[in-house]
Amino acid sequence: MRPDTQLDLKTRRSLLSRLRNLDDHESWRAFFELYWRLLYQVARRAGLAESDAQDVVQETVVAVARKMPEFRYDPARGTFKHWLFRIVHRRIADHLRRLYRQPPQETLPNAACAPEDDSDSASAEAYTATIDAAWEQEWEQSIFEAAVAKVREHTNPRHFQVFDCCVRLGWPSGKVAATLSMNPAQVYLIRHRVSQAVKQAAKTINEERLRGQWMATQPAGSTT
Repeated sequence: MRPDTQLDLKTRRSLLSRLRNLDDHESWRAFFELYWRLLYQVARRAGLAESDAQDVVQETVVAVARKMPEFRYDPARGTFKHWLFRIVHRRIADHLRRLYRQPPQETLPNAACAPEDDSDSASAEAYTATIDAAWEQEWEQSIFEAAVAKVREHTNPRHFQVFDCCVRLGWPSGKVAATLSMNPAQVYLIRHRVSQAVKQAAKTINEERLRGQWMATQPAGSTT
């Protein structure tokens, strides 16, 4: 086992176990920094205005604090990801119901209206599908961004620039090679190496967040 992998295992902590202590402000700050953007983006994609989406973030965090003592990670019953989704889903639905009780409806945002009951099964299914899709897409994006940030810390800056230009900016290899004074073969090899590092980091981060874990510290070193 590589030394940095051993260090990873030694420094891994369960964020959820620490969040059961409401006075652990450092852990709650870490939780907020990890998830606020995900919660906010899902609320916005559900059709909520900026202020309402911010309220959803705050209400979700409060709800997590209240429910944390009862949460136990059990793969047979579901992941932390799905537990968190159920909470934010309810907060979004509450806001949408309040919005659609306020006339005139012509002034309301283009939201996926949460049905008042199950009488309109088509509307309920459409609403659920919209929120489900938004959650999955935003979850994957948050994992990708976290993986990129982690890899960037330990990657040669010039190599990361190649990855950034190719993958995030969408430049063709020829343009990247000319801009950075490299040959296309170098660009291809570097892009492949960094992309693989990001893919592996994303897999690790996703597995940790499904369990409600996060890396307290990061090992020193370079991936390239």
